[in-house]
Amino acid sequence: MNLALEPMQADDLPEVMEIERRSFPQPWTPGLFLHELKVPFSRTMLLRAANGTRTTLGYVCRWLVGDEVHILNIAVHPEHRGQGLGRRLVESVIAEADQAGARLITLEVRRENTAARHLYRKFGFVDAGIRRNYYGRGEDAIIMSRTRASAAVGADA
Repeated sequence: MNLALEPMQADDLPEVMEIERRSFPQPWTPGLFLHELKVPFSRTMLLRAANGTRTTLGYVCRWLVGDEVHILNIAVHPEHRGQGLGRRLVESVIAEADQAGARLITLEVRRENTAARHLYRKFGFVDAGIRRNYYGRGEDAIIMSRTRASAAVGADA
């Protein structure tokens, strides 16, 4: 499948919201996505089918502040999971972080989301802490981080 990464625009919101609502029990609101489009250090990238349809298959929203990147939101359309698209999105963030000279990438992930945690570990992310009740009562987040040093370790795994 030919894929393209493109910056999100406001008119992409309906497709993004479709994926968001189908991916998370407490989805972001449209206003949150529109706000991120205005934040100078925020960037939301869409992964699209480059077959003429430009169908949005997934997205990642990240902040680049100083020498740190924080992944705020990442999702792949449920009908397109298991095809390596999440991996492509994570790779795009890592490549951008490397190009910017970032020393650290962080994110939060639901404790129960073992598939995502496994994916992040493949890229050298390690558990760095817990945010209790981050996703609501009884739903903790695992803070994961990747430094340049842990990236080398992850590459050997």
